[in-house]
Amino acid sequence: MPTLTARKREILKFIVSEHVQTASPVASSTVARSTNLKASPATIRNEMVALEEDGLIRRPHVSSGGVPSDRGYRQFVTSLNPEVTLNRNVSARIDQEFSSLKAHVEEWIDSASEILAGLMDTLAFTTVPRTAPAPVKSIELLRLQEMLMVVIVVLQEASVYKQVINLDASVSNSEIEHARNRLSEAIVGVPANNLAARAGRINDGLERRAFDSAVSALQQHNTASGTEKRFSGISKLFQQPEFLTDPAMSQGVTWLIEDSLATSALSHSSNDIGTANVVIGEENSEESLKNFSVVFSRYGTSDTAEGMIGVMAPTRMEYEMAIPAVRYIANHLDQMTMMYYGG
Repeated sequence: MPTLTARKREILKFIVSEHVQTASPVASSTVARSTNLKASPATIRNEMVALEEDGLIRRPHVSSGGVPSDRGYRQFVTSLNPEVTLNRNVSARIDQEFSSLKAHVEEWIDSASEILAGLMDTLAFTTVPRTAPAPVKSIELLRLQEMLMVVIVVLQEASVYKQVINLDASVSNSEIEHARNRLSEAIVGVPANNLAARAGRINDGLERRAFDSAVSALQQHNTASGTEKRFSGISKLFQQPEFLTDPAMSQGVTWLIEDSLATSALSHSSNDIGTANVVIGEENSEESLKNFSVVFSRYGTSDTAEGMIGVMAPTRMEYEMAIPAVRYIANHLDQMTMMYYGG
């Protein structure tokens, strides 16, 4: 990110805030009239040209004002106080809504997305918490053919996962048995989602191949199983002016709603549980989300049960509200998972 002067930071901040409210380009005369910069429109215009050259704003037309670029929004988000909290009246209202809920996980999940969608006037989503995978009960290595072997992992919940290995060279039965015993010592009793942490205990060769296959088999199953989601505010999102000028944006909404692996793809961009993650426009790995921003947080714990809550909007999003709101509601869902799943 370029280093900005105080005046440029103030101009960019104003352009972001004004564009979020109006969905229109912001003229230099508006910046000069509405800020305390005490600079002429000509000076403001020169600063906006510099911001455009830095890639932080763009002009939809030659004669129009400026609108923030994805980089401009990122610069703005980076400048926000990470400890900022919700307005007390807003947080009190959220607390009151959660306190009236019955002791049902489903009701908490549904209400969380409804509350967030109501605050942000756009689409909000919550995933149902997924319990942590069971510990490994046993692992077996069975020869299928001379150069072919199958790895079988059994979890304590009785789930069975298999993966076939093509061997690079012939191995003896004693080598297979030795590798199986070594793997058993390393991973039996370990929760399935923590297997990768045991990699340092595994030797190279057959042992390593079998271990990597076991980890891969469990990860593939976890990804393929998808995640159950709840949505609110879909109609609010479609009322945003961006959809009137670019109806193709609906593909991003469809992907998030219909693809069972959508939130798993988002989680690759996530930080620690309890922190708000912000993915802006081009930063999205999914092509259909390139015109959107997603603010989300994981909740719960990886050792018990965890899920995700988030909000999705065009990049013209109220980040100053979305970030603390997502974080605050995720904290309520943390309390819910501790109540029902421990942790």
